[in-house]
Amino acid sequence: MSEKGGILEARNICRSLGGTDGEGGHPVLRDISFSVPRGQFVALTGASGSGKSTLLYLLGALDRTSSGEIWLDGVEFGTLDDDERAEFRNEKLGFVFQFHFLLPEFTALENVAIPMMRRGLSRDESEERAYAMLSLLGLEALYAREPGQLSGGEQQRVSIARAIANEPKLILADEPTGNLDSENASQVVQIFRTLAHEHGRTVIMVTHDQHFADLADRRIALKDGQIVSDISAPGASV
Repeated sequence: MSEKGGILEARNICRSLGGTDGEGGHPVLRDISFSVPRGQFVALTGASGSGKSTLLYLLGALDRTSSGEIWLDGVEFGTLDDDERAEFRNEKLGFVFQFHFLLPEFTALENVAIPMMRRGLSRDESEERAYAMLSLLGLEALYAREPGQLSGGEQQRVSIARAIANEPKLILADEPTGNLDSENASQVVQIFRTLAHEHGRTVIMVTHDQHFADLADRRIALKDGQIVSDISAPGASV
């Protein structure tokens, strides 16, 4: 792992599509290497087709590299079988997508609590933790509302509460502001900054929006499957 306390490290990652078991075929990612310390908020940028979403899915153990290694919290993904990877995702990772994927028939509290109950926590403990996460994001007064009774920004904040409820080491966000107006989008990005800077969560966000990328501690830009720039904001953690 990184000498500077990096919680995530990518080493010479390559990913190809269309070959056999990921070998050969069309290269999507080419020799990607970087390290991310705890508590840093990173923006992944690049044009459509640059490879940023593919990279995010590899970092989230949702796909496998063609070559190279990904380490998170001292564990290398390539050593895990499918069941172990699923367990690892549940314990170490939180995901926020462009679409919130909330269950419409359940309340905000239940949407956050249900994944924890599926992982074996009691209902009382799950709901207590869910309420704490909703309160952290300013949603405590809305805990009993169903998704259809919430605004788009509120729904996305519920999805963030769900993602952080298990206290993940790494939060991965794929275009989380894509369906929001500018005010709600800004609020979501500020939440990620707070989670990183005040709660020590490492956050990696894919975005097309340069303004929101500029609010991150660090901007990693991809083009044609390669890192073309890696810029830290003044005063950012390194």
